[in-house]
Amino acid sequence: MKNRSVRAAALLILTAMLAFAATFSGGCAKQESSGKEIIPADTIVLAVKKDQTSAAGQQALERCLGEYIDAFNKTEPGIKVSIKYYSELPKETAGIDCMLLGADDMLLYAASSLTDAGQYLEAAGIAEEKLAGGARNTAKISESGTLRMIPFNYDHAVIIADAGVFGDAGVTLPDNDWSLSGFEAVAEALTGRRDGKAYAGVYMPYYMNYVWQYYCDLLAGSYLTDGRFDLSRTGSAGQALERMYSMYTHNYAYSPVLDSSSRICAMSFTFACEPGRNNYSFETEKKTIINPGKQVDELLAENRLVLLPLPKSDAGNRTGIADTDFIKGFAVPVTSAKQNMAGKLAAFSLTAEGQKILISYYGGIPANRDMWGETFWRTGVFAGDNAERALIGVDDGLRDDFTAALSGDNEIYNKNIRMRTVFSAVMVREFSGGKGIDRFFKKLAVFQEDANAVIDGKRPIYTRE
Repeated sequence: MKNRSVRAAALLILTAMLAFAATFSGGCAKQESSGKEIIPADTIVLAVKKDQTSAAGQQALERCLGEYIDAFNKTEPGIKVSIKYYSELPKETAGIDCMLLGADDMLLYAASSLTDAGQYLEAAGIAEEKLAGGARNTAKISESGTLRMIPFNYDHAVIIADAGVFGDAGVTLPDNDWSLSGFEAVAEALTGRRDGKAYAGVYMPYYMNYVWQYYCDLLAGSYLTDGRFDLSRTGSAGQALERMYSMYTHNYAYSPVLDSSSRICAMSFTFACEPGRNNYSFETEKKTIINPGKQVDELLAENRLVLLPLPKSDAGNRTGIADTDFIKGFAVPVTSAKQNMAGKLAAFSLTAEGQKILISYYGGIPANRDMWGETFWRTGVFAGDNAERALIGVDDGLRDDFTAALSGDNEIYNKNIRMRTVFSAVMVREFSGGKGIDRFFKKLAVFQEDANAVIDGKRPIYTRE
């Protein structure tokens, strides 16, 4: 009985100690008897999407954010941070003070649920102009909009070139100032048969909207006319897309949708930070093996990988496309009662230490242009001169989705999903490559009709639920 009483007393003491620790230790919350969570006044709750690649990936994420918060606490020791991890960020933001989210996720909240993030930059003494222009555009949804998150990294479309294929073909690598006509001439020069192998100058997946946007924005200013899709063959956007399509019909460009899977490419139109995906992850091995964007490690090992900026128009204009799936940042919900505290955590992501810590895990180009001269991000595809080439055009980046048609719409997230889904269905599942330009524009008309109906609220939208 005596031993049992001692054990019981010890258990009571231990329980009391744990309760005390849960209440007063930095960043920890406690539960009321009703089960409701109580967050201490000095603690903000940070919502983060899990790394779902692997257990090791999640551990790496937790180490990164632990290091980030430790560094933040050295500057703001009075602010504690409690992290909540989610498989998908919740649409309802009650109980959340700050969110680490991607530019795509931001659309869930941007219509009305996120504060103006510019105020936190101003309070931290960081000029908004310090942000790479493409990152700033993406975080605003539209160039004239409000900054809804503070982006800390950036990614945009580039051309990845295999210098070895250029050398074998006797074609000179272009400089950083090349034009669209020059790009097309290079692609043509690289196309043909050599040593029994077929070559196409560039891998350019036309069914991905970031390729479409490049041609439409560069040659027509937009794929929209008065806020609506205008992809008719006689319109300026249609003519831009016909020029793009001619690259495939002349065999200068390779795309899995067209019957060219046996060709080797010298270049790849893709994103700088994740070239292996090409923003399209389910190609067969046969089709990916000849795409330089899928052979980054081999090209780096052989010192053959060269990044090139997207070509300018023949008139000298430049445009760019930002990878919204990759770009990450911090946002503060309007429902938070601790917005100023959360804003300090968000703004810390643009400090030298914050940038270095976050990019060690998330990767990419630093969003703070003051960091571009640092070495911590100049690795892999950004090693050597490639970093400088990757920085060309970062101020011109537009979102790689259809939100330009939906700016200010309360259903922007779900309508954008609808447009992306229909676009993919029409241009990947239904469109059979090589059937001619007339078929191409018939399928464009299918997408245009549905997209404009979505804008007008006459088509059902898809929801996360």
